[in-house]
Amino acid sequence: MNKSLSVLWLLLILTTFNSAFSKQVQVKGYTKKDGTVVQAHTREVKDKTPSDKQAVKGYTKKNGTVVKGYTRSKPKAK
Repeated sequence: MNKSLSVLWLLLILTTFNSAFSKQVQVKGYTKKDGTVVQAHTREVKDKTPSDKQAVKGYTKKNGTVVKGYTRSKPKAK
């Protein structure tokens, strides 16, 4: 009995810990205006803490020059 109670407490703590720090959210299924049915699914939640860095994707210029992606500091709001 004591061992099963310990296992139950451990499961409860792990479940609480996992849900408290989880970055996923459950999305309910729905139907779009055009009739497309979207199934229920889970998705990642974006980090809401503002960052002072901004990622810039790489791209190719019209003349064929490839510019690699990089990070830069975000401009400060005035």
